[in-house]
Amino acid sequence: MVARTGMTLLSLVGVGALALMSWEGVPARNAGRLAEAPRPEVGAPPVDPQEARKDLGVVLVPEDTPPERAKAYDWRVDGLEPARQQLAYGLGEAVERGLEEAHRDYSVRLRYRAMGPERFTYVAPPGCGTDMRCIYAELMRSNAEPVRALGERFATSIRERDLDAVQATELILGFVRRIRYELPGDEPFGIVPPALVPAQDRGDCDSKAVLALMLLRQVGVDAVMLYSDALAHAAIGVGLPGTGTRISFAGHAYQYVELTAEGWPLGMIPPQYDKPQLWRVLPLPDAPG
Repeated sequence: MVARTGMTLLSLVGVGALALMSWEGVPARNAGRLAEAPRPEVGAPPVDPQEARKDLGVVLVPEDTPPERAKAYDWRVDGLEPARQQLAYGLGEAVERGLEEAHRDYSVRLRYRAMGPERFTYVAPPGCGTDMRCIYAELMRSNAEPVRALGERFATSIRERDLDAVQATELILGFVRRIRYELPGDEPFGIVPPALVPAQDRGDCDSKAVLALMLLRQVGVDAVMLYSDALAHAAIGVGLPGTGTRISFAGHAYQYVELTAEGWPLGMIPPQYDKPQLWRVLPLPDAPG
C-alpha cells in the first residue's frame, strides 16, 4: 500500500521494497522476503567432511588483503563432478570502507531519506522513471572492479572444466544463494552493494540479484534483472532453454531465477510470486569494462 499526497507519487521496489520518488508521502515496503524452499527435501544436504570438493580458491581484493578477512562458502551443484564447491572472498578494509562511503555519497546526491523501518524517499535522477534501475546501474558501475575479480575466478573454473552455459549458471547461482539472507535495513535504498554481499555474507532479493547478474554476464550468460512493484520482489532471468516460468523481453524469453533461498530449480517461481503479468525486465547496462 502506498500513501498518496497532493503530489505525484511514484512507487518503487528496491531490495524487494517500495520507495517513493517524491518529496512527500511514505510508502509501505515489505519486499525481499525470504522464499521458502520448494519442497522439504530440497536444499543443502548435510555436509560430509570426507566428500570430494572443487576448490575455486581465495579471492582477495586487493591481493595483499589479510586472508582472515575472507568469507568462506561451501555449496553443491548437482551434475558437476565433484558436486561440492568451495570458494572464499574478501575485501581489504580500505576497499570495503570505500564502497560503503560511495553508496552513502550517492544516496546523499539523490537526497535519500530514511522514513522508518523499510521506508524511504529520494529524488530520482532525470530519466530514471519509476523503478530502481538507476540505483542498480550505479552500484554495478561503482562495484565493477571487486566483483570482476570474483567473476574471473568463476570464469577460470568454467573454462578449465569446460562447463556448458547451464552448468556455469548453476555454479554461480549456487554460490549466490548460499550467501546469508538478510534484509539490509541499515543500507541506503535498502540494498547492499554487490561486492559487499559476499564480503559481508548478507543480502536480500535485489542485493543478491545485482551480484548474480554481474557474475553471470561476465561469464557470458544472457541475464536480466526482473522486478515486480506489485509483488515487492526482485529476481533475475536467464536466457537458457528449459521449462518453467519465463518472462519475455525484447524478443527473448528468460527463465525466472529465485535467489533468496537454496533449492529453487531454474524456471521454478515461489507460489506467492507466480504472477508473470506482474513482472517486468529492467534494462540495465553491463558493468564497465
